[in-house]
Amino acid sequence: MKRLPPKLRDGLIFLGLLITVPCFIYYISMNFGDQRVHIEKKQWNPAEAADEGIDPQLLKEAADYIETRLPMARGMVIIKNGRTVHEKYYWKGGPQEKEYLHSLNGPILHALVGIAIDRKLLTGPDQSLEDFFPDYFRPGPGQDGVSPTIADLLQVKAPLLWGEKTAEYWKLFFGGNRIEAAIRTLFPAVTPPSPAAAFAAHYLLAEVLQQASSMSVFAFAHQHLFAPLGITTVAETKETDGLLNPFTGFQLRTLDLAKFGYLVMHNGMWQKNRIIPAAWTRTITGISATPPGGGFWGGWHYASFIGRNVVMAAGESGQYLVLAPELDLLIAVSSKSRFPLAQNSGYEQLFRLVLAAAAPPPSRQTAADPEERPYYEPNFVVATPVPEEIREFFRAFASDIATGDINRILYHYAMGYENRDEDYRSMYGYWKKIFYGGSGELEFVQIEKLRIDNNRAYLRGSLKYSYANMNEGSIGWFPLESLIKLRGRWLWFGSPAYGAILDRDAYFDAAVSPEMTDFISRCGPALTTPAGRDNSACFSENFRYNGMAPRQLQELLHPLWQNGSGARVHITRAAEDGDNGVLQGYIENRLLGSISLPPDMMIARRDSRWQWAGNGVE
Repeated sequence: MKRLPPKLRDGLIFLGLLITVPCFIYYISMNFGDQRVHIEKKQWNPAEAADEGIDPQLLKEAADYIETRLPMARGMVIIKNGRTVHEKYYWKGGPQEKEYLHSLNGPILHALVGIAIDRKLLTGPDQSLEDFFPDYFRPGPGQDGVSPTIADLLQVKAPLLWGEKTAEYWKLFFGGNRIEAAIRTLFPAVTPPSPAAAFAAHYLLAEVLQQASSMSVFAFAHQHLFAPLGITTVAETKETDGLLNPFTGFQLRTLDLAKFGYLVMHNGMWQKNRIIPAAWTRTITGISATPPGGGFWGGWHYASFIGRNVVMAAGESGQYLVLAPELDLLIAVSSKSRFPLAQNSGYEQLFRLVLAAAAPPPSRQTAADPEERPYYEPNFVVATPVPEEIREFFRAFASDIATGDINRILYHYAMGYENRDEDYRSMYGYWKKIFYGGSGELEFVQIEKLRIDNNRAYLRGSLKYSYANMNEGSIGWFPLESLIKLRGRWLWFGSPAYGAILDRDAYFDAAVSPEMTDFISRCGPALTTPAGRDNSACFSENFRYNGMAPRQLQELLHPLWQNGSGARVHITRAAEDGDNGVLQGYIENRLLGSISLPPDMMIARRDSRWQWAGNGVE
C-alpha cells in the first residue's frame, strides 16, 4: 500500500485534530458542563443597549446578577423600542432550549380565545360552557339553570402549585375524565379558590378552543399565533409520541416568549399585521388609560419596581414576562422547569436592576429599595418548605463568609464529628476546599429536598460561591451537607461516608421491606415505559385507575420522560395490610421535575409478588 507524502499526512492529521478537539470540547460542555456552548448573538432586530437609552454598565450588573444568583434561570431577552438589546443564556440554557411555561400558558390561551372570537369560531366571552360540555351543565334539582361562561374561565385567579405534594393538581392530572374533574374543581366556586383552579380553567379553555376550531389547541396556536411571529412549534403528531398535553402546556424558547410579550404590549400588532384584536389585548392585560387595579382578567397582574408600573405574567419555576409600556420595554426570562420556586427567589431584584438600567427611578422613589437585601444574603431557591431557623443558619453563614474571618466561618461547623471512621464526617477538615479560590460570597442556596428528624436536618441541593475554583467544585458549586443541632444551634454535620446511608435517597424515601424494594425496582419503570412493552406481570388483571387501564396510564406518563429512559419511582409512604397496600410517592421526571404517583395507588400481592392494582375506580 502506497504511503502518503509526509506533508499530506501531517496536514490530514492536523485537520482531523482541528475538527475532533472542538467537537470533543463541545460534547463535554453540552453533556457534563455547567454552561452550554453556543454562539452569543441577538437573533431578532438587534441593537446596542446604549443606542436605545439603556445604561450598558447597569445592564451588565443585571446580567451578572442572573448569572450568579439565579441558578434556575436559563435565558433572558430584553426588547426596548422594538429592538433586542439583550439576549443571553445561562447555565445549561441556550438559544434553542425550550421550557414548559406552567402558569404562563394562561396568557397564551387567553390570546387564543381572542383570536377565535375574531375569527367567528366563538361568539364571545359570554358564550355558555353548555355549548361545549352539554352533558355536564344540564339543569338539575336545586340549580338555577344558568350555565357558566368562557369569561368565568378567563377570570380564574388561584394559587399555582406544582410538585409531588400538590394533591389538588394531581387529582386533575390523573383524572380518567379530566373534563368532569376540571368542572368539579371550578363549579360551584369555592372560597378561597382551589390551588388547582387555574389548571382546571386552562384545561377547559383548551377543550373549548379544540372544539371550536376542530383541531388541537397546539395546531390552532401554531397556525394563528406562533407561525405569524416566526415561532417554530411542535405540532401534536404521531411522531411526537403525544408529548403535547393541555395539562402540561406549551414549550417556548426565551426569544419566543419575548416575541409573544411584544405582540401583547403592542395591542396585537406584529410587523403591520393584526394577530390579536386590539381591544382584546387591552381587556386581558389591563394595559389602558385606567390606573393600576383595573378589571383585567387572570394571567396578568400589575406590579411596581423602583416606582415603575409594569404588567407581568409569571409561571411556576421562574418563567416571566414583564411589560413596561411607558418605557416601550419588555423582559422575558425562562428558567428550568424542575420545581416550583419560593415566592421571592431573587427575580424581583433582577427586574429592578433591568428597569434601573432602562430609566432612572422617579424622584419620589428613595435611593435604597427597602426590599433589597445585602449582597451577602444568599438567594433561596427552594422546592420544599424550609423552616425559618434553617434559613437563618444560611443567612448567618453567608454573612460570616463575607467577612473573610476564618474563625467566624468555622463557628458554623460541628468540629466534634471530624472522624473519618464514623458514618458521617464534617467538611470541617476539608473547608479549605471551599475557600481555595478566596472566600467570596455565598450567592444562592438551592434546596430540593429537606427532612428534619429531631436534631438532624438532611438536605439535598447545592450551594454556589462567587468564585471560580477549578480544583474543588465547578465554578464554586458544592453539594449541600447535613446539619445537626447542638445546644440549640444548627451546625454543618457532614455527608454520609460509606455503608447503606451512602444512598442519599434514603434520607427521603420510606423504609420499606426488601420485597417492596424489589417491586419498586422491577415495576416502578413499568408506569412510564411504552405500552408496547410486556409489563403485564407488574399489573393486576383487574387494574383500573379512574377508569384507565395500564396502557392508558402509561400513555399519559410515558411522553414526559423522553422515551421513558431514566424514570425512577420514590416511595415516601407505604401502608401494607396483608396482601394489599397503598403507596405514596413520586417519580423523578426529566422534563418537569417530580411527578406524583397517582393518588391512592394500591398494590396487591399475587404469588408472593406485588403488582400495581390501581384505585379500583371504573
